Amino acid sequence: MKFLYKSFEAKRKEIIEVEIDTSTKVRFMTAREMKAYRKGRTFSYHGGLFEESPVRFVVPFDSVWNVVVEKGTRSNPLEVKASCKLTNANGLVRSSIAVDAPPEVRRYALGKEDEDDTKSHASEMSLAARSEG
Repeated sequence: MKFLYKSFEAKRKEIIEVEIDTSTKVRFMTAREMKAYRKGRTFSYHGGLFEESPVRFVVPFDSVWNVVVEKGTRSNPLEVKASCKLTNANGLVRSSIAVDAPPEVRRYALGKEDEDDTKSHASEMSLAARSEG
């Protein structure tokens, strides 16, 4: 497996922003999880498949955070260009939601918004889901 990665010593609520030039998996994980990832062991992460850029991740707690941008699989490698940066905390910015995020993650992300906003976003999401097939 080939991937690009960068480490950041980040504090809670800071934002890691990743620019990607093609649809790919972007994962955010702690140093401990990164070690397991490299060894092919079970690991946990935030993120998933993203089709649009920039991808934003609001850091949930102080730690060394690794950004991993996957370059496809061995049988289907991708040519991916990516860049990332750490920015200051901003209460208006939310983490991007991955295309392959479980439904409960999507509901949780939408549940933090005002009820009126949730209804409009939910209808937008269902329309987009229908148009994509």
